[in-house]
Amino acid sequence: MMMNVGFNLGSRDIATLNAKLGRLYRNPVIPPENTAMIGSTVTLINCLDSSELTFRLTDSGSCPEAEKDDVCIGSPFGLALLGTKPGSVVKLGSGNEEGHAVVLKVSS
Repeated sequence: MMMNVGFNLGSRDIATLNAKLGRLYRNPVIPPENTAMIGSTVTLINCLDSSELTFRLTDSGSCPEAEKDDVCIGSPFGLALLGTKPGSVVKLGSGNEEGHAVVLKVSS
């Protein structure tokens, strides 16, 4: 048995949707500055030994060709870095070797 679930819009509904879409196109959502995104370079300071670590976030598609300092957002560490800002605390390692780092700088 097939059911036809129709979605009927009146002219007033269409006008309202067009007005909302127009506002979205005129005012696109822009990510905040200094926020780690794909392609960003994130500089951290290791809380255990005060060493600086620098990584570049890459998307899942480019992970096989990743360079030494690239971190894929598909990994737990990459996912932890995604969306961080200067001052954010990130967990390093796992199990007994756990430590923390503070984000110093995020650049595009």
